Amino acid sequence: MWGVVVDSDRMTRGYRERLADLLQAELGGTREAWLAAHDRAAADHHRTADAIDWEAGEWLDLVDDLDAGHLVSILRGAGVAWRPPDPVAYSRDLEFRVMAGVQARFPDARTAIERLRKAGHRVYIATQATDSNARGALSGAQLLETFDRLFTGTTQKAQKSRPDYWRTVPSTVGAPPDRCVVVDDRLEYLEAAASFGMIALLLDRKGRQGSERLPAYVRASLRNLAGLPHYVDVLEGDASSDAL
Repeated sequence: MWGVVVDSDRMTRGYRERLADLLQAELGGTREAWLAAHDRAAADHHRTADAIDWEAGEWLDLVDDLDAGHLVSILRGAGVAWRPPDPVAYSRDLEFRVMAGVQARFPDARTAIERLRKAGHRVYIATQATDSNARGALSGAQLLETFDRLFTGTTQKAQKSRPDYWRTVPSTVGAPPDRCVVVDDRLEYLEAAASFGMIALLLDRKGRQGSERLPAYVRASLRNLAGLPHYVDVLEGDASSDAL
């Protein structure tokens, strides 16, 4: 999702502004205080996330603790004494509402998805993000209803870079692995998906891969989503030829 259909840079900027607006309206204070509290808490959040031992417990439990702590840090930073009875539930609801108010869709995403669906393909989202994060971001991007299903960190209970995340994906969508095309901008995610025989395509929007040789598990590299429907059609044709 992030880096493929939703622009994380645009969301980061919009999230900051939208969060301050919502919390000021609900809890008072000044917009400037909420913006400053967000900025301090965001920096702490990134440092804490980088230091977490993700093997120390269940992925979702660790993320819930991280995000609840992030919410409390924002409230504390803004000088608000109130605390929600359930910080995890409140942080998830707030996350959805904030992201649903930010339009961060990449310009090429909607057309590519529509062309794939028109050609009869099913289209799914696979993201490391939580359900609330994914549904909020896709609602803001006006893309939520274009996908047949969402695979998230919440549903898969694993990191996207681990094979466990992908293990049940082919059977869930009802297709053999070699009929599943995975498009991502991060090689570690593609490697995990390809370990089950799924076709891995690298979306390299910024040309970071350059002329370097692609890893063996990556079938091809795309600079944008505009060429994806045609590439999938070619794969479809190749598969049909092999079956003859």
